[in-house]
Amino acid sequence: MSTEQRAAPERGGRKTSGRASVAGRITVGLIPKVYEELERLTAATRLSTTDVVNRAISIYHLIDSKRREGYELVLRQPETGKEVIVEII
Repeated sequence: MSTEQRAAPERGGRKTSGRASVAGRITVGLIPKVYEELERLTAATRLSTTDVVNRAISIYHLIDSKRREGYELVLRQPETGKEVIVEII
């Protein structure tokens, strides 16, 4: 997930990353809660389902790699400074 790649409009008003190549295709069965979350994300971000899934996998890879190096994921609320450690099981 590169910040250098800018989103471009796609048919239906959704944005895509503008990438032309596809390395592979998969079919995934989603539980209802996750499917609803995916629908909310695509609507809120105006990104395609493919882009949301690609970004999710990239973020999960980053988090998993850093956890293996001994890091922990911390979310911080900037206004209050409150921090929450996120554990992915």
